[in-house]
Amino acid sequence: GISVTTASRWISVLQASYIIFLLEPHFKNFNKRLTKMPKLYFYDTGLACNLLRIQSPEQLLISPYWGGLFECFIISDFAKQYFNQGSRPPIYFWRDKNGRLEIDCLIDDGTKLFPIEIKSSQNVSSDFFNGLNQWNELNEKSGGKRDSLHTYLVYTGTQRQQRISGTAIPWDKCGNLIKLIKKSFKS
Repeated sequence: GISVTTASRWISVLQASYIIFLLEPHFKNFNKRLTKMPKLYFYDTGLACNLLRIQSPEQLLISPYWGGLFECFIISDFAKQYFNQGSRPPIYFWRDKNGRLEIDCLIDDGTKLFPIEIKSSQNVSSDFFNGLNQWNELNEKSGGKRDSLHTYLVYTGTQRQQRISGTAIPWDKCGNLIKLIKKSFKS
């Protein structure tokens, strides 16, 4: 019931207040049509939970919003880590126009792309790497490098796992992931 202009102004105020941020889509298209709309994330997932009336960890785990909130938590943490290092976060998402293929987070240093999938599961399934594998295939076909060493899955489990398709990283080790990626920028 509000105009687009009013909604845009409200979003601008929330962005300027560091309550939300808009994650822009990455522009690499692999000759496919892409989604051009940004995704909205909260810097504070506790505030997001409060607005959704989620009042306990138990409610969160059975909430239909659990996966989205976990993704929001991880991506906002990545952004905060870059800000704390005095850098603008080079993070994006990638999705084709049909929504059949999506990469939750794509870190772009200008020469390398690091695809990251985020899953709210305590166990790693090989299916979790399907989108990452498809993205790597598209990247390779367009002249990029297929690089499973720099392909990541962040999940709610506790063990780092090296797989053929990439590396599964426990959510609480994501601070080390950004440091690892920054080192990879230099190599």
